[in-house]
Amino acid sequence: MSLKLKKILVTNDDGIEGEGLKVLVDALRSVADVYVLAPDSNRSAVSSKITMWDKLSFHKHAEKVYSCSGMPADCVKVAVMSEIFGVKFDAVVSGINRGPNMGTDVVYSGTCAAAREAVLQGVPGIAVSLESKYFDYNNDSNGFNFKPLADFTAKNLDELISLCDGEVFVSLNATSADSYKEAEFASGCIRDYDDKISLEPIGDGDFFGQCVSSQLRVSGDSDSDYNIARSGKIAVSLIYAEPVTKRVEQSVKFKF
Repeated sequence: MSLKLKKILVTNDDGIEGEGLKVLVDALRSVADVYVLAPDSNRSAVSSKITMWDKLSFHKHAEKVYSCSGMPADCVKVAVMSEIFGVKFDAVVSGINRGPNMGTDVVYSGTCAAAREAVLQGVPGIAVSLESKYFDYNNDSNGFNFKPLADFTAKNLDELISLCDGEVFVSLNATSADSYKEAEFASGCIRDYDDKISLEPIGDGDFFGQCVSSQLRVSGDSDSDYNIARSGKIAVSLIYAEPVTKRVEQSVKFKF
């Protein structure tokens, strides 16, 4: 009697042609029934943006493989809520992102947003991100070996899904390597890109503006995702999908 394969949706924010997505899909197909719905081009750093008023367009690339004109969160919502595939998914796996999504990156990451949206839709969500072996956002293609992290995700698919308790999604981060020997649960670091806004006047009171990052500064505990990934291990973080509000203990007299 053959085991029933889990139905897995794969998406990302790097786009349907992303190398990390292709390697991840190949690895997951050895252990799962894989469906793909990903943005038609790069949607990095769009966070949980969704398309509210415009129509989405879809293109079929192969059986069970589509691209979408929308955002990563759109892809998850459509796959889970519509009849495009007509199946009930056991998990959503987002990635593998070209670049890390550690600590405060999670706020902006489209990769993590897809995993978050999955949890909000009642489906386990897993985000997978890889740091270049040259560190951080170096774009040299030689800096990214996606296969070892993809293989880890496939081999541990059941374990990763089990960590999703309906409140959290799982975020994996690693620095590119030929192999991994350990994985550890991680806290989040703080990544300060020293962002500055450059303004360029163009006449009549109008101007261009551009955000420029000059230097990355990272802080965090010894068990942070950054420190674990930089040590050659896979960092496993459990991140709440819903916003977490702080309990107010002090008394405030508001004016009306």
